[in-house]
Amino acid sequence: MKKLAVAAAAAAAILALPAHAQTVLKVHSFSGPQAPDQALHLLPWAEKINKGSGGRLKVEVYTNMQLGGKPADLPQQLDDGVVDIIFHLPGFSPGRFPGMEGTELAFTNVGVSAGQSPAVFEWANRWLKASEFKGIKILVIHTTDASILHTRDKAIRTLDDFKGVKLRVPGRFVGEAAKALGATPVGIPLPGVYEALARGQVDGMFINWAIMPAYRFYEVTKNQMETPIYQSPLMTLMSQRSYDKLPPDLRKVIDENSGLEYTKYIGKVWDSLTEGARKQTRDHGNNVYTISDQERARWVAAVQPVYRIWIEEMNKRGLPGQKMFDDLLVTTAKYGRKP
Repeated sequence: MKKLAVAAAAAAAILALPAHAQTVLKVHSFSGPQAPDQALHLLPWAEKINKGSGGRLKVEVYTNMQLGGKPADLPQQLDDGVVDIIFHLPGFSPGRFPGMEGTELAFTNVGVSAGQSPAVFEWANRWLKASEFKGIKILVIHTTDASILHTRDKAIRTLDDFKGVKLRVPGRFVGEAAKALGATPVGIPLPGVYEALARGQVDGMFINWAIMPAYRFYEVTKNQMETPIYQSPLMTLMSQRSYDKLPPDLRKVIDENSGLEYTKYIGKVWDSLTEGARKQTRDHGNNVYTISDQERARWVAAVQPVYRIWIEEMNKRGLPGQKMFDDLLVTTAKYGRKP
């Protein structure tokens, strides 16, 4: 009887165990919880994965580098297995994603995220999977809406107006464009940009419309030159090792909530924020303006040497730089880029 009781207890314990153990996937993001990246992308995305897996996956999103380190450390944390997924901007880790940094080259963009996002996703998967994305599964690469020029005091209307102006830039090739236009680029992490503008440590910045309300940047800038200049790629990347450990049905859940179609969807979400940000900025009394096509042509001509810098860097890495650049133009044109 005692053996039967023990066996019954053991059987009951087995029955009490969940049919499938839960797998936790840690997502680490540089962005703050107030940013649209979290509220409109990562957090809803995590919930979809959790629900679609029937609770067998638990995606935990850690914002503002809560797990430690600096934004530049995110790729290494992914490589080391500290986290399973990162949300990252290529310019935050100079040299780690040099090909992706090329998608920020000035005036090579569509101007809206709904077009630029699928263009960059397709282009990156075509050219970079075997190099800088080796060991990484690309889940989503969407882009910001149009990044424009914001200044504190002086409205930049001509190429000559850039002289002596210090501009915050998010990455190397935006910085190279700033120099080519005649300004001085300054690298400042996103959380420090408001204070730097308020104190006059920089005269302005390049940044996209949609992020303005979350960080209240319209309070520390007076002028918005809204002719699109570039768009930054925002990458949701998973360790291939973490992905491969999952059983096929759970990998399918990840796949069904990622990829090109999701990229197109989140691009439209970003664009839906543009007009509200523009209105809020105008309502604050700011000066929102554009430059003429003739003046824009001068700016485009000025940044041509920056394209060559990127092409030559790709060549040095054993990649066909000119072909990649030409294909970037073809792919963005396919999705609506104008010359």
